[in-house]
Amino acid sequence: MTEKPWRLADLEFEPMGDDLREKATINGVEIVREDGRYWIRTENGPHYDNLAEDGVDAALNYLFGQKRGS
Repeated sequence: MTEKPWRLADLEFEPMGDDLREKATINGVEIVREDGRYWIRTENGPHYDNLAEDGVDAALNYLFGQKRGS
């Protein structure tokens, strides 16, 4: 069975308490949005910093492709 790729449109962000940043978490991957830019963190890397919106889908698909392959 093939899992669907994650997309930015699938994420539900919640406020982080500072009125500047929002966060979404899926399967241990944290995505932070601030002022139209995105930071993606995983426990063991890789990490993505200051991504534009159009780069998020590719980064998520790469990360989750790695997780499925491990």
